Amino acid sequence: MRTMTSSPENKITRSDLVKSAVNVGALGMEFSWTYYKQMNIAFCLMVANMLKKIYAGRPDDYAEALHRHCAFFNITVQFAPFVGGIAMAMEEKVARGEIEPESVNDVKAALMGPLSGIGDSIFLSTLRVVAAAVGISLCQAGNPFGPIAFLL
Repeated sequence: MRTMTSSPENKITRSDLVKSAVNVGALGMEFSWTYYKQMNIAFCLMVANMLKKIYAGRPDDYAEALHRHCAFFNITVQFAPFVGGIAMAMEEKVARGEIEPESVNDVKAALMGPLSGIGDSIFLSTLRVVAAAVGISLCQAGNPFGPIAFLL
């Protein structure tokens, strides 16, 4: 097993990731959807504060990174924070000069399809059918929470 003697300091904390995921991540992705680049505006908003931390004191690099994340982005909204976390881990490496900036969007693009396929099947198909089944059975039993479960 290999041990590292020194590791570069990460600027992004777990708290930053949770804040971005809750504030904009899965909640705000649909609000800024456009036909041109789909969810790119919400993704930029989700990562903007973390990019400021990564590129503190380097406004040109910050602007370049923000522009880089304005590319086309479309995914099942529940998985957007995961892609954002991976992208920010890669941005830290870009800021240290360890990887090329283009690889960040390459990984984002590579994750969009498979995660959307999984996410759409789970969140847009399976959970709706299960919620409808629970709601219908509650309605048949005369429970007032049946319509609420059905609408989930």
